[in-house]
Amino acid sequence: MTTPAAGSAMAAVAGALLALAATAAVLCSPAAGEDAFGSGSAAVGRGRRPVVPAMYVFGDSLVDAGNNNLLPPPAPRSVPPNGVDLPRTVSPRIGRYTNAYNLADIIAQQLGFKMSPPPYLSLTPLLNSYLLRGRGGANYASGGSGILDITGNGSIALRKQVQLFAETKATILRAGLVDGERLDDLLAQSLFLISTGGNDFDAFDNDVPMSQAPEFIAGMVTDYLNYINELYELGARRLALLDIVPAGCLPSQRAITANGECDSGGNSISQMFNALLRTEIAKAVVTSMPRLKYSVASLYNTYSDMIANPALAGLREVKRGCCGSGKFNGEVACTVASNLCVNRDEYLFWDMVHGTQAAYRWAVHAFFYGPTRDAEPINLAQLMSSMATATYSSI
Repeated sequence: MTTPAAGSAMAAVAGALLALAATAAVLCSPAAGEDAFGSGSAAVGRGRRPVVPAMYVFGDSLVDAGNNNLLPPPAPRSVPPNGVDLPRTVSPRIGRYTNAYNLADIIAQQLGFKMSPPPYLSLTPLLNSYLLRGRGGANYASGGSGILDITGNGSIALRKQVQLFAETKATILRAGLVDGERLDDLLAQSLFLISTGGNDFDAFDNDVPMSQAPEFIAGMVTDYLNYINELYELGARRLALLDIVPAGCLPSQRAITANGECDSGGNSISQMFNALLRTEIAKAVVTSMPRLKYSVASLYNTYSDMIANPALAGLREVKRGCCGSGKFNGEVACTVASNLCVNRDEYLFWDMVHGTQAAYRWAVHAFFYGPTRDAEPINLAQLMSSMATATYSSI
């Protein structure tokens, strides 16, 4: 679980990011960057052309492809055995918070990419010609981060992630390999993916009483919509949002309930956030983002379905984490010293809070091809179809 970052830690992170951004502003080595990008995380899958020019990823550890491992302490880092089941061709193997591919990777694969676009912090010193042409994309997500600036311990808050995307766009325009009109069209056709909010619930373990949950969650959603609007102003026109899992059913929460069952309080705040997010983004699209097409993909419902009927997803164990220690492997974080299951494809949870690749694959399939219960108002396949004729408009 995350804790509010100390001022000194945030200052260190901010300094590191500013230094990296300054380096990005003077880059221009297309030949060197092309190979680094083409063989990296956004490399196109064999025999299949991506259905979008680029994918831009924001959020937390469910979609972080390695940014945190490039941040100074105390940012939470991915350590072995995370990545244990990734193909040997993936480098670096450590950086995700699951046994293999995460949600960003699997969604990217559905789009025709090999995996997630590379972590932004790995690209900044050598922004390559592919990204400088508005293609491929970047992953800004940071494990432990949240919507609120106070969430996380040295990670990159959502506000800063959006700022980093704005800096990326400015750098692309300065490079001059694509003009502003063409870049706006490429961004309009690209997919913007966000997974955030769950770490902000740590506030209820600290100084926010459950009685204040409605007000707290309303503030979260207000801030979230402001950041989405900033992305819209920067050119985002196709958006996929992942809602919050049933937090009360995580191994970390089962470990502290009297009977080892799901904590109803944790699930209720997930439901409260998810419902309000759907209501408010629908309003915002009408009032201030008329050209935005979006899908809210339901981690809550897909996880709930796997818990209720494990065989539906080919799973056997939906209460315990595969890696960890203590009750349900939910009391101690996953490390090389942890208990590690062998049959990882049969587990819903990888560790005390994250899913396995197997669970993520099943969920993503539902996001793309399931009914409105799994993704609304349209599923991701329908969102991709709507992108075929997308062009930029400043409206």
